[in-house]
Amino acid sequence: MIGLHILKSSLLLTLGVSLAFAQTDYCTSSLCGNSQHIACQNTGAWLAACPKSPAPTAVVMTSALQTEIVKGHNSRRQTLAAGALPGFSSAVRMAPVRWNAELARLAALNVRQCQMKHDACRNTPTFRASGQNLAMVGYSGAISSRSDQALVTQSLTMWWDEYKITTKAQINSYPQNYNGPAIGHFTAMAQEKQTHVGCAAARYLKTSMNYWLFACNYATTNYVNQPVYAAGPTASKCKTGTHVNFPALCKVAEVYT
Repeated sequence: MIGLHILKSSLLLTLGVSLAFAQTDYCTSSLCGNSQHIACQNTGAWLAACPKSPAPTAVVMTSALQTEIVKGHNSRRQTLAAGALPGFSSAVRMAPVRWNAELARLAALNVRQCQMKHDACRNTPTFRASGQNLAMVGYSGAISSRSDQALVTQSLTMWWDEYKITTKAQINSYPQNYNGPAIGHFTAMAQEKQTHVGCAAARYLKTSMNYWLFACNYATTNYVNQPVYAAGPTASKCKTGTHVNFPALCKVAEVYT
């Protein structure tokens, strides 16, 4: 298929996922309490909602796609932190986002459900309150008519565009029991302590429609009644200095707790 980097063997991916997870006990209650972890007793198989023929395919997260995802987050965070996003204040201590392979492996289990459904839990020993964004794009015609890179960009844009309906009040104090228009995707991308991301995607054909399912897992999530980010002079509270490529963000060495 033109322009697609697709893993042909589900068996190889299943084995790779199993080996990668072998050193972590994802079934321990210390990670998720009473919730079920996505990787607990998960073999990496495609689930029942997935079409049998043609079989779904897992998109390989190449270095180019990883770069696109990380840059796509950081360039948007740069705009926000610099005070250049209409309606929003600048940020005093916003982190740059980096790729994390474990978060990506867990995201790969989510998309193998072939439905846009959040995990009950995806925490890791390092990331104890991992957040998650999901996107689905359906389109007709040849599957190769939409490249992986274009669909990544479309997904990130859909999430970020929620800023248009997000208020300063919601940024200053994330709302409890919120049931209005979706703002959680944007606020996950805008969370000042968002240091890492790992994503996965699947493609499949169902009822004559092509589907792209995209999941990104994050280092953290937003907390009710807490700010998404602290407003003030750009990068004024970065303890380690500012990022060389995104000067409104702190350096990678900045530690967030």
